[in-house]
Amino acid sequence: MPAYDYSCGECGAAFEVRMSIAAYSAGEKTACEACGSAHVTRTFTSVNVLTAGRGSSGSTRSAGCGPSGFT
Repeated sequence: MPAYDYSCGECGAAFEVRMSIAAYSAGEKTACEACGSAHVTRTFTSVNVLTAGRGSSGSTRSAGCGPSGFT
């Protein structure tokens, strides 16, 4: 189940909510865990993406997404 990050507009608390994609898409609302306020905003955090570099086999292909065959 995905986790969504929120911050509260009333008390400034930051918190995480685990919610199904279907519930999020349906517009299910959440309240601040600290003060109970419904005045919350979803925040976005960075994500680390790792790709493979030149391996011991000498290959330059990456392990990332996208079409293969490009070096």
